[in-house]
Amino acid sequence: MSRRAWPPMRLLMRLLMRLFWPLLFLALCRPLLAQEAGFDLPPEPTPALPLQLPVFAQAALPNGMRLVVIERRGLPLVTAMLSVQAGSLADPPGKSGLAELSFGVLGKGARRGGVKADATALANAADALGSGLEISTGAQASRLSMTVMSMHLSESLSLLADVLRAPTLPAQEVNSSRLQLQQAIKQEASDPMALATQLAWRLYWGDSPPGRLSSMQSLARIKREDVLTFCREKLRPERTTLVLAGDVDLAQGLALAERYFGSWGLQHPHAAAPLPPQGSHPSRPAPDGAPAPLGPPILLVDLPGSGQSAVLLFAPFPAQRNRDGEPARARTAALASAVLGSGYSSRANQQVRIKRGLSYGAYSSAESLPAGGMLLLSTQTKHINAAEAAQLLHSELLGLAHEAVPAEELLARQNGLLGDFARQLETTQSLASLAAEQLERGETLAELADYADQLKRVSAAQVQAFAQHYWPASALRLVIVADLKQAGAGLRQQYPQAWLIPAAELDLAAQKLRRPPTRLK
Repeated sequence: MSRRAWPPMRLLMRLLMRLFWPLLFLALCRPLLAQEAGFDLPPEPTPALPLQLPVFAQAALPNGMRLVVIERRGLPLVTAMLSVQAGSLADPPGKSGLAELSFGVLGKGARRGGVKADATALANAADALGSGLEISTGAQASRLSMTVMSMHLSESLSLLADVLRAPTLPAQEVNSSRLQLQQAIKQEASDPMALATQLAWRLYWGDSPPGRLSSMQSLARIKREDVLTFCREKLRPERTTLVLAGDVDLAQGLALAERYFGSWGLQHPHAAAPLPPQGSHPSRPAPDGAPAPLGPPILLVDLPGSGQSAVLLFAPFPAQRNRDGEPARARTAALASAVLGSGYSSRANQQVRIKRGLSYGAYSSAESLPAGGMLLLSTQTKHINAAEAAQLLHSELLGLAHEAVPAEELLARQNGLLGDFARQLETTQSLASLAAEQLERGETLAELADYADQLKRVSAAQVQAFAQHYWPASALRLVIVADLKQAGAGLRQQYPQAWLIPAAELDLAAQKLRRPPTRLK
């Protein structure tokens, strides 16, 4: 054998020895390790930490403006949020979209120190503070907010005050914002789930204020004078709450609120409404706009070329509060919705995704307004599977009333909701949103302390009774937006009594959701 064969042989022997010694060590030590009971098992979970809510300190300015300060030390950050009781429910008939358009234009121009600042100048001012000006509009309220380093809090409040108190509302920005909203409506018309959600909302609420959706036509009717009138009537201190969350205390917050908002509205002829005592309910919007359902129980919309079908089952949901102001029913409602479609192991997701692979997920959501609410149970799937997915959602929703939820499943959903609630306490932005949303719903901040206990006390029997009351078969309604040619005959055969409307003929403002035929001249 030549000498050249030795180096590879030596290398092999070295590798074998390197493997041998660790194996020998494990063999000798294994009996010792086995003597340690549970060595190969994960440790037992520690007891759950109690939920620690921060203090929600409240005050009021002489002009009626509310102040909420949530002190959270540790990081030099503060979220400043203005919540104004003016949302889409305040839109006048025929001009749906006015609130969203008006608030959207606020950030496009304001007077600062007596000088007009355009949209670019306002954006640059926010950038200089390491933040951005966020504006959103909901059904009952609209918000303006910024999150900044605490050393910039005064400057951020100065900017927010100028935008809210002294907007210039330029005509060109009103036109530009209107076009943007109209373009968004066009895009939603080609999105199956967005279109299905709008249709469900319209079918459930009908011609009541929540059902008056913004459209190309309603936005076209809105002029700058409408925006001016809306801002003059709705942007008032007694309708506004300033929430400060983060590295700030009540004394600091009150001093800043007085500085930037204290003189606001004092010369207005209408007296400001004082803040109710802490622990009482703030003023609530009058329960207006009860659901006025229209159309069929089942609607099929043909959207040729859509990538997937949107399947959306909707049903009644309780109003924000009952007559006695008891929040327990709201906890039962939230838990019932979570059992259906909140989390990977929820019932709808188990059936639609995990067991049958028809979709990437099935979800539930709900919104409560002063006079009523609506549950949405939805999924997206291949067109050929739309009928099967719809039947599964229907079965799961009805099944909640037929049999009590097992204790283990109920506990999992309760823990999921508690986890979601706890995560809202983690950031200054989510803390401010939590406080603002609580007040916008007409609830007190003190009630947040009882959230966990109320949720834990909800029983399976209460959930079942809730489903029996709100979700009988006669109350369920269905919208499917699909490419009906690709869906095949099965969808039409399963729902022979359904309305069928081509997407090109839809008119959400019409009673029958279909635009009238064009007459030939």
